[in-house]
Amino acid sequence: MLKNLFFLYLTFAALLYGCKSLLNPIENDFKPSLSLDELSAPQTDLNATNGNSLEDKFRKEVEALIKTKEEDLSSYYENYLDSLKLKLKDSGSIKIKGYEDFLVNILSDQIKDDTIYLANLVTKTETKGTPLSFQYTGLKNDNFYFEIECLKNNGLSELIFGGIDIEFVEGDQVRYQYFDLKKRDKIKGSFKVLNDNPVIFNVTKKGFTKSALKVKVKKTLGSNLIVERVIDSLEENQMVIKEVSDTIYHLVDEKQYNLAPLLDITNPHKLKIPLVIDNLENLLGWGYWVGISKSDIDSYSQLYELIFDEPLKLFAKSELIKTSSKFTLPKTLNENLKIDFKNNSDDSISLNSTISYSFFKTDSLSKPLKGELRITNLSKLYDYMITLKTVGVNIVKSKIQKEETTYKLNEYINISVIR
Repeated sequence: MLKNLFFLYLTFAALLYGCKSLLNPIENDFKPSLSLDELSAPQTDLNATNGNSLEDKFRKEVEALIKTKEEDLSSYYENYLDSLKLKLKDSGSIKIKGYEDFLVNILSDQIKDDTIYLANLVTKTETKGTPLSFQYTGLKNDNFYFEIECLKNNGLSELIFGGIDIEFVEGDQVRYQYFDLKKRDKIKGSFKVLNDNPVIFNVTKKGFTKSALKVKVKKTLGSNLIVERVIDSLEENQMVIKEVSDTIYHLVDEKQYNLAPLLDITNPHKLKIPLVIDNLENLLGWGYWVGISKSDIDSYSQLYELIFDEPLKLFAKSELIKTSSKFTLPKTLNENLKIDFKNNSDDSISLNSTISYSFFKTDSLSKPLKGELRITNLSKLYDYMITLKTVGVNIVKSKIQKEETTYKLNEYINISVIR
């Protein structure tokens, strides 16, 4: 008979398991409860297995039993509940797993004058009349007690739209209402639950600004218990392999060419230089710079000494990531030299490109031959030393091993007896 009655309690508690409740810490001097692992349990048939304690047996089996949804756990929990009640009487506190919260109501029925603290929090309201709602489990003859204080409210909003509306609804009945709660107002109240129903706490704020409330809610079930839901985290460090992508800027080529004057029939006065960017996977862009005088080379060298890197690479970076500051390279205009680039690709040229230097955005599907740079010396008397630099930008993927910290969340329920 006792077993059947207990099984009915267990089935009823499991139905209530899905209802959302807020069980928060409520007293500054609240002492953390002892772990169930530290229980000094009475001798039963269960703790005679291979020398294991009753607590070890529970710890290994309870989660598997709950998660496989065994229908008849009454014989198991008869022993378990006996040990919980003994520990409560002995030390005044116990700790159970979060998924065992259905045991709270069973213990409440067996230990008189139980008190459950549902909320002790500071929360912000919604705006424009949208309710902020909290739902609690209510059983017949439960006594709900609440204390609500308005900590913050916009004065102009309060003047135009009024204060905050408070209500507690049991099932389909309004059990308590308070309208126009203003800043620094504080209300207290209580009511007894008429039937087994969810109890919903609604907070409604009109206007366009949010307010802040301090809310305390508790209920008594007829036992001298304080119930606190605690979520903590276990830090774990482990080595993981991660793929990282780096954007790399390469100086692909650097060459010098001599252009003879028109009257020199022994040396060429025209250049046709194919620009080829190959052997770079995951290509993002490419570019070139042409120096046509000694002053260009000197200015380029001074830039190199200033930034400790190839200026053409910095120009490519500024064009690729669209930096706010415009970066320019040395250039000289000379009417004796004709410079032309024939683009054979579909790559898009950047806005800050000039006849002396350019950057193109591309992708890995573009052909390696980008085009042909053509330079002609129109002077009859002077020769010119031409310097050409090309740059390529690509993504290089690699795998690295690094230590990563993760946090595993654990949920417990502390139950303690009010002395």
